[in-house]
Amino acid sequence: MGTLAALLRNRRRVIEIGCAEGALGAWAKMLAPLDYTGIEPSRDAAAARRVLDRVLPQIPEKLDGAPYDLVLAFHVLEHIPDIAAEVLRWRRLLNPGGFAVVEVPRSAGHPFLSWDMNAEHLHQFTAASLVSLFRRHGLEAVALTSGHFESTVYCDSLRLVARPAVPDGVRRRALLDRFRSLFPDRFAVYGVGGDFRNYVQPLLGELPVAALMDSDTARHGERVGELVIEPYDPVRHAGLPVLIASLRYRSEIAARLVRQGVPPAAISGLEEIYGGVP
Repeated sequence: MGTLAALLRNRRRVIEIGCAEGALGAWAKMLAPLDYTGIEPSRDAAAARRVLDRVLPQIPEKLDGAPYDLVLAFHVLEHIPDIAAEVLRWRRLLNPGGFAVVEVPRSAGHPFLSWDMNAEHLHQFTAASLVSLFRRHGLEAVALTSGHFESTVYCDSLRLVARPAVPDGVRRRALLDRFRSLFPDRFAVYGVGGDFRNYVQPLLGELPVAALMDSDTARHGERVGELVIEPYDPVRHAGLPVLIASLRYRSEIAARLVRQGVPPAAISGLEEIYGGVP
């Protein structure tokens, strides 16, 4: 319960899909001052109403109040016929900073069994299929662990912690802002290898890159977009700050640039843009 207890801190609104008699919610409400909603269509709802703030027979079409900070669903998804529609419902319940915590049996739910013959279990999951299902429907995995269980029979289960996926456009804008914060004006890029292609080239047309440089003479003269790869020229490139687009050779390239007269303060690396992501 350690992961769940940590997620409950600083949360206010929680909804549990399939809350049964409300035991999990009662435990959670002892840890934090939560507004706790349970979804339970069975007769267990009567017991849950005694310990939770409210219990509903199904997920409401319209939210009562703000979206939820936490959606919980333990050993529910394997019972749902349309799991894609269900995950989309859970996504709709979450606020942008919220999390979903979902537990399902992995395959049969026990290492002694090769197949789950429980007629109520309509789906079997692997780690890959569970993560992929949530990713396709707008929730990206934060953590995936195994071995959790609601009973000793289902000792081989998967627990996924997921959050609303950040749209690609938002990611791109945030990354461009980091580049522009470090390089508000024209700059040069040194190192045009694999790291460059992954971390810099996709944004090249939107950045004020004035020159591409590399120590590999075989690359000199090669065109990348509107720029041509060239060696560093201490006269022509004087005054340009330099981004070293190589993780492996950063120290070696930085030392070479310093020997050629580039001030250390004018040299940056990919870690200063991509590092420290919250």
